[in-house]
Amino acid sequence: MKEIDKVLITKYVTRQANEEEIAMAKHIIGSSKVHEEFYLQIYETWQRSIYYKIGFIDSEEAYSEFLRKAIHKNPGNGSLSLINLRNLSIAAILLIFCAFAIYFNSSVFLNYKQGSELTFTEIKVPKGIVRKLVLPDGTKVSVNAGSIIKYNNDFGKTSRAVYLNGEAYFDIAKGDVPFIVNTDNYTIRDIGTVFNVKAYSDDLSFETMVIEGEVQIEGKLNIDSDNAQKVSVKKQQVFKLNYASDDKVENLSDIQLSDIVEVKVQKLSPSQLEEYTGWTEDLLVFDGKSFQEIIKIIERRYDVEIVLEDTNLKNYEYSGSFRNINDVEKALKIMKETTDLDYEKNGRVITIRHSDNLKDKGL
Repeated sequence: MKEIDKVLITKYVTRQANEEEIAMAKHIIGSSKVHEEFYLQIYETWQRSIYYKIGFIDSEEAYSEFLRKAIHKNPGNGSLSLINLRNLSIAAILLIFCAFAIYFNSSVFLNYKQGSELTFTEIKVPKGIVRKLVLPDGTKVSVNAGSIIKYNNDFGKTSRAVYLNGEAYFDIAKGDVPFIVNTDNYTIRDIGTVFNVKAYSDDLSFETMVIEGEVQIEGKLNIDSDNAQKVSVKKQQVFKLNYASDDKVENLSDIQLSDIVEVKVQKLSPSQLEEYTGWTEDLLVFDGKSFQEIIKIIERRYDVEIVLEDTNLKNYEYSGSFRNINDVEKALKIMKETTDLDYEKNGRVITIRHSDNLKDKGL
């Protein structure tokens, strides 16, 4: 693959190409599978970089930093080759630096801008409600309580990438540009799908469930390896990744790969789909979930704070479903009828304790 082709594709992705170069880049991308894969690599790297830390890139400083780091290619891992720097102009070097230096040096995340600063639309959904919206490209999204979703002002044109902290259900509109969901630790690439992503930064799990089509998940997925991997999730499958429970860990950014205790892809029956998508239609389904998981869901759904009086209850499992129940006390009363639990509500704070509730009823 020619260096000039790499430069044109990089300029196209980073929005530095003129009309003639855009046409040439599109032709090059469609000319072979190798060029298409290179384009996708550049595109995903660039989109990852702009969602971490917004700032202005100093061209001289960036160029100096680039020369110090001198990124090289390893043909086996698909990284960009910049060994022969003399064949590239300073402008092209800076463009490629913008797209890659950020990615390979995780301690520094920058956002390249020329003329005007990139702006983002950020949607924060408070606890207690679910919001439905349509993105500029026609993609339909349901955003669960306590979630944040954001995308840049070029969304639907040269970019179809969003950042998600929380849970969202995506019905992807057709388009020539790949649709990408970035989370704190993982990237989900759409391959023409309807899918649900659950990636709250304060949860000890990550889930992606596919209703239609297929997605590709990228990140550190292997318990025994520190390298990034990829896994495909197909129709009616769910990908689950669980971390070890540790009261000292406050969010996923504090978790190390060694804390992963379970990674699996599971086939779902039609009746199991509601457990993952029911929230979009005001239905909560718990199928053997632990109270540690259920508490998080209830806190977000009803905008309350729950305290477990007995920490041993964290692993207590419960199965049941709630439809159109907008009062947390109604939900708790239903749970109380079939479990040996009791609760006390004081404003927004709910204390749950173990009781002999079922023994008293002779069950």
